[in-house]
Amino acid sequence: MSKATFTVADDKKTLTAERTFSASQDKVWNALTNPKLLAKWWGPRGWETQITHMEFVNGGYWLYGMKCVDPAQVDWFGKFSWGKGTYQNIRPIVTFGYVDEFCDEHGVVTPGMPASQTTITLKESRGSTSVSSQTSYVSAEALAQVLAMGMEQGFSETWDRLEEFLVV
Repeated sequence: MSKATFTVADDKKTLTAERTFSASQDKVWNALTNPKLLAKWWGPRGWETQITHMEFVNGGYWLYGMKCVDPAQVDWFGKFSWGKGTYQNIRPIVTFGYVDEFCDEHGVVTPGMPASQTTITLKESRGSTSVSSQTSYVSAEALAQVLAMGMEQGFSETWDRLEEFLVV
């Protein structure tokens, strides 16, 4: 199992995360795009994800809430963090993009929180699949804001959970 690598681009507003998974490209694609599978692994450790809507087509969106179920995460325990991703540029089993926004449980965007533009790209080689997630923000300050919120740790743990899910 590899670990995620993170690179901040020279523009200071784009973060690329990369990782190789011990699974076929089809299996990884399905885990990323099937709501029943995605809900089983999405989110950092100690969080469970509920997907209230997911239409994986260009212009469609997914609305999801991550609930903290870990009592050790005292400040977050029992609370939800909601997000909405609007899909674009889908090329089956190869790539897709989405605009991701913080929101409430109804999909109403949270003021003052940065939106991001993410492109996910998959490439299979010798039975493993490399995934690249390139996420851009409107400013270096917006990227710094989400990094300060623990984005790298949360993303690493999410991909750890994906690896564990894929090997079952």
